[in-house]
Amino acid sequence: MSRKPPPGRYRQGRAGNHAPAPQRRRRWPWVLLGTFVVLGAVGAVGGVFALQALEVRDDLLAAKEKLGSLTDAYKAGDTAQLQAVGTEVLELTTQADATVQGPLWDAASALPVVGANVAAVKLATEATHLIVRDALPPGIELLGMMSPDQLKVEGGGINLAPLQQAQQTLPQIKTVLAQAQGKVTGIDRAALLPIVDDAVGQLIDVVGQAGPLLETAEQYLPVALQLAGSEGPRRYIVLFQNNAEIRATGGNGATSTVIEIDNGRVTKLEDEQVAEFLIDGITGRADQDLPDATRAMFERDITSNTMNYPRLADFPTTAQMYSTLWQQSMGSDIDGVISLDPVVLSYMLAATGPIPLDDGSQLTSENAVQLLLSETYERFGLDGLAADAYFADVSGRVFDTVSSGAWDPMTMITQVQRGVAEQRIYAWFARPAEQAMVAEQNIDGALATDTAASTQVGVFLNDASYSKLEYYLSTATSVTCDAQARTITTTLSMTNSIPGSDLSGYTLAWRNASLGLPRTTMILDVFSYALPGGTITSDPESGDFAKWTRTGAEVGREGKSVTMLVPMGETKTVSFTSTIPEGELGPLEVRYSPTVTQTPVTIDASCEGLFG
Repeated sequence: MSRKPPPGRYRQGRAGNHAPAPQRRRRWPWVLLGTFVVLGAVGAVGGVFALQALEVRDDLLAAKEKLGSLTDAYKAGDTAQLQAVGTEVLELTTQADATVQGPLWDAASALPVVGANVAAVKLATEATHLIVRDALPPGIELLGMMSPDQLKVEGGGINLAPLQQAQQTLPQIKTVLAQAQGKVTGIDRAALLPIVDDAVGQLIDVVGQAGPLLETAEQYLPVALQLAGSEGPRRYIVLFQNNAEIRATGGNGATSTVIEIDNGRVTKLEDEQVAEFLIDGITGRADQDLPDATRAMFERDITSNTMNYPRLADFPTTAQMYSTLWQQSMGSDIDGVISLDPVVLSYMLAATGPIPLDDGSQLTSENAVQLLLSETYERFGLDGLAADAYFADVSGRVFDTVSSGAWDPMTMITQVQRGVAEQRIYAWFARPAEQAMVAEQNIDGALATDTAASTQVGVFLNDASYSKLEYYLSTATSVTCDAQARTITTTLSMTNSIPGSDLSGYTLAWRNASLGLPRTTMILDVFSYALPGGTITSDPESGDFAKWTRTGAEVGREGKSVTMLVPMGETKTVSFTSTIPEGELGPLEVRYSPTVTQTPVTIDASCEGLFG
């Protein structure tokens, strides 16, 4: 029998001999203990980092909350509170910035997976602190100078001193924002966790948007100051377009006022010369030089009365007609023309508050449109001069209140922006630099003469029934495209919602009886222009009055006008199709004639990819 080897581990020796392996020292408890120590240290470090991350989060959230209180302090004109908030916010961001400069944050930034998120938070914190430390103090100082009380001028107007100070402050703030943007621009947001990307993304978006805004403000603030009379008095015609008698850029333009602005102080001119200008405007004395192709688009009285000047879709041409009238009546030049409608006045009333009227009632943001565009004509009946005078008086009261400066600037800016977005506010200025500014801000109301900056389409309306029926008009615009045929079609729907014929003779249509039509039927000249370099067709081809169909051009763009009847309670639709020219095509822009109500605009998916 063979002998069994003793228990134990064996190794093979030479020539097949086996010998027992030597016993190893029992080191595993020490290895395990060392591992626990290392893991414990890592855990402790991780715990410290986690606590620091929470502290940074809390500091930044607290700073954000305190920044939100700046608005209330600004509105209250509380300069001390503005400064106090700025100090508190700086303390919070200083703490957060000091924390992220620690070695743990550098180490954590190099870790896989989480490193990109840690680095993003660090950079965002640094950028936030930079803004708060270097841009917020001059910004708060500027806010304090621009409080409502500081901006007001006794007797009406705006104190220009804060705006002039802003010229010195804006470059400093802009430089800081550029530095902050440099810190966050390189962040790879695709590598971030959603919760981190959301927070960091907000900062990136705010900084990215603020830079161009400051650039624009710095560029145009000197121009705005000149418009406000910083270098000498300026005179402007302020035009109130009456949407109840619709025109291409708003409405009947018979009501206007003339103001003078000198170093921010606003004065309404009401002397005999201004009265002569207004009278000349309704008696056809002005000699207006319009191209024959433009005259061909409209009724013959386009130049004989200021109420018809806004029939043109190109507001700069309309404004120059008022300027020509002023020059011929007064023997001097006007500095600009500003246009708005009663809907905008109602928006402004949201900022100013109610305005008392002579009869003891109040004009409010809720009742202004109805009072000015409907109740006035029912109240005065066939006395059109009295109705127009009342309209002018109430509009003037609104303007006086607005020019007084006794309102919250932020609220007013919001309401004006709303009016601009709805194509209810236009401006034209005689000096090229000033006109360039309004063009840049898209409030020039110009028909585009090329498609480089925008591909502009639109359908416009002019009342042809001599009425105030369009108080009851609602419209909607839609745009479709045919990429293969290279055409674009703009369609306008028009709805007449007049409640009945029991309205004043001044509201109802004057022209209709001679045409055998009910006085509640709207007669609308509906017109459009081809894209620059394109041609145009319409559907229906000739409208409801074939003999009133017109063709022509405005600012070189081929146009067509058809006349449509819209009976009470009915809806009519007109479409215009233009060929799309070759060459650069900017973003699609849709123009329309603003009514008393909103005008929905729909752009079909078929237009996607055709325009920049």
